[in-house]
Amino acid sequence: MSEFKFLCPVCGQHIATDSSAGGTQIECPTCFQKIVVPQPPKSDSKYILSATQYIKPPAAPAPTPVSRPTPPARRYGPVIFALLALAGLAAAWFYLVPHPASPSPAPPGAGPDSSPSGSARSPWTLNLAGAAFPDSPAGGKVHSRDFNCDRATLQNGSLMLRQEEPVEITVVVHLSAPDPRELGGTSIEAGTNAAEAVPQISLRWREGSLLVMQKFTNGYAMKLDFRPAAGNSMPGRIVLCLPDRERSYVAGTFDAEIKKPSRAPRHP
Repeated sequence: MSEFKFLCPVCGQHIATDSSAGGTQIECPTCFQKIVVPQPPKSDSKYILSATQYIKPPAAPAPTPVSRPTPPARRYGPVIFALLALAGLAAAWFYLVPHPASPSPAPPGAGPDSSPSGSARSPWTLNLAGAAFPDSPAGGKVHSRDFNCDRATLQNGSLMLRQEEPVEITVVVHLSAPDPRELGGTSIEAGTNAAEAVPQISLRWREGSLLVMQKFTNGYAMKLDFRPAAGNSMPGRIVLCLPDRERSYVAGTFDAEIKKPSRAPRHP
């Protein structure tokens, strides 16, 4: 292989190399710069060849990150908050708001006279055989309203048990006794199938501005006991159960005020 000469483009040093080195990268022996050997010249060329300085190619620029739009965040916060709020309201309703207890089934064999509304504690019954008089003041239920006797009177042959507050209610037993004192020491019993005449019973109560009255001439059960009169009062005891839909009843003791007959006897 033939040799040829070329110049270092940096320091001008003449360098001789083999023709097979054309295009290769070498280091100048004088300035130690990296140069690229030129291709060998043609045989009739009169020009002196010069090498090419090797320049390190610039580093490729880092790829520019592509900006992708960030998807909107899913707004689970309000949904979760709403669910938690609903759960809190449900828990508060369950634990704070009172709920009616499920009614217990009636015991086998219990008849319709056992209680007015499925409650075993009610004394309502149409069979008073062996029933005892309560020692508490007369009270009970009248037309589904609580009744407590505030005042008892004997006038014109009738016993009146009256509640004045919070709702005006009056229970009247029409005894047809002109002189109330004659009732002292007597007892009266009335059964649902009594053959003899029994006292008439009247209920009166207020519904707003209206005065409502209901009468019973039979079909009820009652035990009524009067003690001897003492001055202008007569103690007594009563158990009265009425056959109305609400199963009204009154039971307990009373101290009736004996009042003079009015001019024209009337049934309240």
